[in-house]
Amino acid sequence: MDLELKKQEIKAEIEKTEDEKLLWAIARLLHIDDDGDVPEWHKSVVREREVKYEKDNIKMLDWDEAKKSL
Repeated sequence: MDLELKKQEIKAEIEKTEDEKLLWAIARLLHIDDDGDVPEWHKSVVREREVKYEKDNIKMLDWDEAKKSL
């Protein structure tokens, strides 16, 4: 694989995308724009999961407890 060619392809695709979620994920992956701010769409995903887990009686870990195991 030609690394420079792959970089050019990735850059071209990034330039074309309007997908906020994809761009947010790429920025996080590359450790850029990591100001700790979580977008509203991501918060809503977490809230939906919370409701589902509560409905299905699935135990969730508290964030502080989860961090201890990392």
